[in-house]
Amino acid sequence: MRNDKYIISAKSAEVKNDRVKDYVTVVLLGENHGHRMKSYGPIPLIKINNKTLLEKQVEAIKAVFPRHEIILCSGFDAKKTTEYVKKNLKKENIRIVENQLHYNSNCCESARLCLNNTSNNKILICSGNILLTPSYLSAIDYKKTSISVQQDNIKSEFFISAIVNKNKLQSFCLGEKTDFWTETLYLNGDNVVDQFYTIVSNPDFKNKFMFEAINELLRNHQVTVTDVTNQKVVKLNNIKTLKRIKK
Repeated sequence: MRNDKYIISAKSAEVKNDRVKDYVTVVLLGENHGHRMKSYGPIPLIKINNKTLLEKQVEAIKAVFPRHEIILCSGFDAKKTTEYVKKNLKKENIRIVENQLHYNSNCCESARLCLNNTSNNKILICSGNILLTPSYLSAIDYKKTSISVQQDNIKSEFFISAIVNKNKLQSFCLGEKTDFWTETLYLNGDNVVDQFYTIVSNPDFKNKFMFEAINELLRNHQVTVTDVTNQKVVKLNNIKTLKRIKK
């Protein structure tokens, strides 16, 4: 929900279609299966036009980040994901972290496990269900700790809205009909990375969602908001979305 009409647009952001020069850690949280999609296997391995979602994500990441590492959090059918990466993506800089308690925890616990596996201070955390594209990744503001939103949510793929004031995130909330969070968070700098790690390491956050951890992060850190509506971000979270993407 907007308190003002000033949100950085993808067109005006300093990071446009240029490749990001910094060494960036990309965390993909793909520990769960989609809604009523257990028979389809792990979300990262679902095929979209002859390529898995993970392959498409890796291609987009490589197009934007010349220097990067990828940390993939797996959980549901983790062995299958691990074998696939070893066989098909062994040349890529990917590490797999398994959340063995994914049925009894949430994405904050998965994020904690992934943060344990990097010493980098520039970290992009993404839902593993997002169909990443170079244009979407390029539109994110990498100069500051930031999130991105879009106005379109026709298929109700996204549930969390941002309350924004002067292009700064004030909080996340449910039930609004604008500024839908596209489920990515970019952490820029040691202080904010350490603070976020402290938050998700709190046992009280083991079963909480990422937006709840970000709300807590806002107590001590500013988070910039970028509108990426033009990029049409898609989240693969159910069969209807899968069929629509394949078309």
